[in-house]
Amino acid sequence: MRDIDRSKIRRIIVKVGSHVLSAGNRFTSADVRHMADQLVELPGMGHDLLLVTSGAVLMGRNMLGLNLSHYPKSLKQSLAAIGQVALMSEYNRIFEEFQQPVAQILINLEDFHDRKRYLNIKQTIQGLFKLNVLPILNENDCIGTEDTAFGDNDNLSAQLAGMLDADLLVLLSTVDGLYDGDPARPSSRVIPTVNSITPRMLADARTKGQLLSTGGMMAKLNAIRKANHIGVPVVLANGRETDVIRRILGGEEIGTLFLPDVKRMPLRKRWLAYSTRAKGNVVIDDGACTALLANNSSLLSSGVVEVQGKFEAQDVISIVTREGREIARGITKYDSSNLEEVAGMSNAEITRSLGVRYFSEVIHRDDMVLLPVTRMEVS
Repeated sequence: MRDIDRSKIRRIIVKVGSHVLSAGNRFTSADVRHMADQLVELPGMGHDLLLVTSGAVLMGRNMLGLNLSHYPKSLKQSLAAIGQVALMSEYNRIFEEFQQPVAQILINLEDFHDRKRYLNIKQTIQGLFKLNVLPILNENDCIGTEDTAFGDNDNLSAQLAGMLDADLLVLLSTVDGLYDGDPARPSSRVIPTVNSITPRMLADARTKGQLLSTGGMMAKLNAIRKANHIGVPVVLANGRETDVIRRILGGEEIGTLFLPDVKRMPLRKRWLAYSTRAKGNVVIDDGACTALLANNSSLLSSGVVEVQGKFEAQDVISIVTREGREIARGITKYDSSNLEEVAGMSNAEITRSLGVRYFSEVIHRDDMVLLPVTRMEVS
C-alpha cells in the first residue's frame, strides 16, 4: 500500500455505508455479495477483519414499503429495530455462501464509557478473531439517545480502531475521497494522500449527507482525525468501485489515504481520549496550557483558574483553556469541592493555608491525554 508497509497490516476495520450496498434506496444482494467476496479473502491472508455496517433503518423502510425523507427519531429507532433483523439475515445468508461464519454485536457509546464493558467488548471481538468468525458491528440505534449515541458509524469505526489496535481503517462510502475543491466542479481532484487534516479542510468540508446518512464529509473527517490521532491510518474510498478493497490492499492509489502524524498512542490513553465521558471541566491559565502542550507536564493546582461541574476523585474530566477549547482530558486526583479550595495555589501555599498538601498534581501526565490542538467542535 502506498506510504504504508503492507507487511505490517494485520488487523483491518472496514466500515460500509448503507448507500454502498443499495440502489435506489433498496438493498441489493449483488452489492452485498460483491463486498463479501472481497472481505472473505482477508482472514485467509492472515488478517483479523471487523466489519462495521450501516443500513438497519434503510432495511426497515424497505420491509415496510415506506418512502419518507424525514421521520421523527422514535420512528427511526423503530425502523432500526425492524431492519436490523433483516440486515443480519442478509449478511448471514450471503457470507454462508462463502463458508464464512459471522457474529453480530450491537453497541452504543455507554459501552465505551464504562471501562469494564469496554474491555469485555474488546475481549469478545478478539475471541471471534481466534474462532475465525467475522464480527459485524452496528450502533444499537433502536435504543440510542443523544447522550448514548456515537452519532454515525464513521465515529464508531474510529473508536473501534483505537480499542482493537487496528493497523488500518477503511471507510467505504459513495464519495471518491477528499477533494481539493468543491466536488461539483470538474476541475476538482481527489487528494491521494493527506499527512494532516488542517482546520481549512474541516472548514471547507461539506456537511450535507444523503437521505439516510447521519453525517457528511465533516463527520468523516472528524472520525478520521480520531483514528489518526491514536496512530491508525485511514483510507476513504468509494465502495461502489469494482474490487475496491482488493485494490486498496494491493497498493493502488484509490481514494484518499490519511496518514497519522503521531506514534501509536498507548491503549489506556486511547480510551481516555475518545471513549470516556468527562464529568466536569477545569479551566487553566496560559502558563499551564503551554506546560501541558509543549512539555507534556502534569497539571498542577497553581494553573487551575476555575472548576466547572461536580465530580469525584478518579473521575475523568476535561482540561480547557480560558476560551473554552478542550486540549486534554484525564483522571483527577481531586474531587471538585477540594479542587476549588486549592485552585491557583502552589503546593507550598496549599500546605501553609490548609495545613496539608493533598497531592502534588491535579492530574498526573500518565493519567492524561492531549487532544489535537486544532480540534473543532461540530454541532
